[in-house]
Amino acid sequence: MPITASEISQLLPLRGLPEPVLDYIAQQAWSEQASQGLDLYASDIAPESLYLTEGSVSLVLEDGSTRSVNAGSPEALIPLAAPRPTGAIQALCNSPVELLCIPQDLIASIYTCWWETQQSSNTGIELKEDNLEDQIYMSFYQQIQSGDYELPSMPDIAVKIGKAVENPNSSSDDLARIITADPPLAARLIRTANSPAFGGEKTITDCRDAVTRLGYGNTRNLVTSFVLKNLFQTDSELVQKRMKQLWLHSRRVAAISHVLACMSPGLISDRAILTGLIHDIGVIPILIAASEQPTLLNDPQKLDSLVNALKGEVGALILRSWGFPQSDIDTVLSCDEWFRHNDQPADYTDLVIVAQLFSYVGTPEMRNLPSPDLSPAFHKIAGGKLNPLTSIAIINEAEKEINAIEELLEGH
Repeated sequence: MPITASEISQLLPLRGLPEPVLDYIAQQAWSEQASQGLDLYASDIAPESLYLTEGSVSLVLEDGSTRSVNAGSPEALIPLAAPRPTGAIQALCNSPVELLCIPQDLIASIYTCWWETQQSSNTGIELKEDNLEDQIYMSFYQQIQSGDYELPSMPDIAVKIGKAVENPNSSSDDLARIITADPPLAARLIRTANSPAFGGEKTITDCRDAVTRLGYGNTRNLVTSFVLKNLFQTDSELVQKRMKQLWLHSRRVAAISHVLACMSPGLISDRAILTGLIHDIGVIPILIAASEQPTLLNDPQKLDSLVNALKGEVGALILRSWGFPQSDIDTVLSCDEWFRHNDQPADYTDLVIVAQLFSYVGTPEMRNLPSPDLSPAFHKIAGGKLNPLTSIAIINEAEKEINAIEELLEGH
């Protein structure tokens, strides 16, 4: 009989997870029986996360003492194995038992992200008034919140293109004239129009033709994406290293967002590139301001806490000043909410959430994040037709396209 979401909804660490995630986990779960006297830790099912649903089990601890776990008790809401209760070296069945089994990697992913997140504060900031470093930190925090630090300006050419697109009397010639004032930018736009993502049968060599093929909206989004790289700069050598990492991450997320958007009804690929590129835009002024705070620069953990606490709020301020739509503002505010859930079709925030998780696969950062398939957003992309195996295959197969978009954004 299939396991249902309601059967696992009270288990730890699953309690409180959004319904789509519980439904997905329930589909991966199954039941097993074990005979009286069996040591569960020595059995073939031990590598999975085990929850007792019928019968009784005795846990033998390292000090030789024992502790009983009975089905239906609060202790049965905690895994008997993977992870084991602290100090347990044996799990002996006192009677025939029934176990609910969930793949260990799912439980481990939730423990490292969702459960720890619920136990922490909203900002992760813990300050002491009598500590000089914390005083500097709080002063900096308050200045950012009050808007005392200068926000970056939208590059001039992006502003001009935006105004031209909004003018109903503008033509492809008008947009092309603005773009050709920057020859490298014009060359990149033409190359993009001829790329597999946007290209047609005929090779384009003229900027006006590129604008016509791409359309005004695409042209504006792509021009803005191309010129944003210049914002990821600072005079501080130490901060520039972090700025470079931020750019590479944003560039990667933008490229993966493009691929996912192409599979998702209602989402536009060029808009996805721009949204992916700006999702962490709020980090830029925080890092620039931090270059004037040696205490913060010498404490990466505290700087990370500040960035994580403020990047959404600062990003929203930037996008409002640039006249971006509310949907993009929502993305910078919510793109790190891995378990964000609503009943609406996939939007660009969902896209960026999933693209970020895919961008971290295979990296050390993934240790503190859920696997992509544990995010409710994952189950909305591509009309809900993704699964872990096919999605990884899709990303791998699209690697050339992803690299090509990254190179376009880099200016190559």
